[in-house]
Amino acid sequence: MNNPVYLIFKATRAIMLLHFLLLSPASCFSTHSLRGLLFEEKTRLGSTPPSCHNKCNQCHPCMAVQVPTIPSHDRVEQGMTGSFPMMFFDPSHPSSNNKYSNYKPLGWKCHCGDHFFNP
Repeated sequence: MNNPVYLIFKATRAIMLLHFLLLSPASCFSTHSLRGLLFEEKTRLGSTPPSCHNKCNQCHPCMAVQVPTIPSHDRVEQGMTGSFPMMFFDPSHPSSNNKYSNYKPLGWKCHCGDHFFNP
């Protein structure tokens, strides 16, 4: 049938079907898998703060804060440097070509007033 009303009806029905298919939630994502993905994302965000309860010598409020850790060059054993070049251990070494030289690892401390305490 080449009736214009029929063609408009058919086109409208096709558009509505396409609209429904595109806007309906995908059946491959269940609620359970979405919760799992959100939980996975939260576990990868970083470490959790320690409990600072009774860690600040009666100072209140005692709260967990992240502070930059001081890199220690003493961690490299003396016997190890003989078998590996020092550039692997020392980021300031000229030939290390360390693209992460501004990386500052963070650690947790308990903070109260002007003092920091180990958790």
